[in-house]
Amino acid sequence: MTPKPKTPGDGNRGNTGDNTTGRSAQHHGGINAGNGFSSAYQSVTTVAQRGRPGGDSGNQPTNPSNADLHRDLDPAPRPGETPQQAADRADAAQSELDLRKATDTYHALGDEPPRLNLDQNDATHVRDGAHTVERHGPDVPLNRSDAPPGDRTIEGRIHGDPPWGRPENWSYRWSDGSTMNRTVNDYIQANWDTIRSDLALNGEHSATFDAGHRTGEGFYNEGMYGAGPRSAHYGQTSYATVRLRLIPGNPPSYFVVTAFPSGLP
Repeated sequence: MTPKPKTPGDGNRGNTGDNTTGRSAQHHGGINAGNGFSSAYQSVTTVAQRGRPGGDSGNQPTNPSNADLHRDLDPAPRPGETPQQAADRADAAQSELDLRKATDTYHALGDEPPRLNLDQNDATHVRDGAHTVERHGPDVPLNRSDAPPGDRTIEGRIHGDPPWGRPENWSYRWSDGSTMNRTVNDYIQANWDTIRSDLALNGEHSATFDAGHRTGEGFYNEGMYGAGPRSAHYGQTSYATVRLRLIPGNPPSYFVVTAFPSGLP
């Protein structure tokens, strides 16, 4: 089964407190990325083909240089421009500059993503916040009774035990390392064009999906939604949430901030 993304749930559903509460922001600079890279590209290039606002479009270059665009960022009205025309010119210039940068990033990320090993990913990017294995790996103790007080457990997160920062209604760990790596890599491979569009336009990508097989085990709070006192109930899940972040550079790359089995989206 090819995993397809869904919007991650809130703190009472799929989110386990890793700030993966939805798809990446849909606006980046002057680009509306809500409909993906191709749509954003078309919307901005259509404006460019009509010429830059604020002047005689018949005399304006349809492919201005970056230097021209940076000059156009000045919102001060020029001779013959109204304040609104000047603002439109500056907005169009910013959109074009953002799109050019995003286009370069999109193509530089390549048509095929590299396969990841999450142990290596976390070790390399721990200072950037990568924490899949530490918080959701298969070796994290499952039950509160499996570890001494103060140690991290999957059940303990339901109750907000230290070192968890707060109680959560869903808490899972990966079934095993092979499932963890395979699930994340399969998702990235199947959704790479959407992912690299988000990375290029927004700098990050987040999604929750049904992997079509067991991804992990853990607990959910039977007392959620005011149904009663907080109580951890064991369960298994086929869902997972991933959050990726762009690493700017030449060439650019990316890393997994977190990936974890999750509750229903």
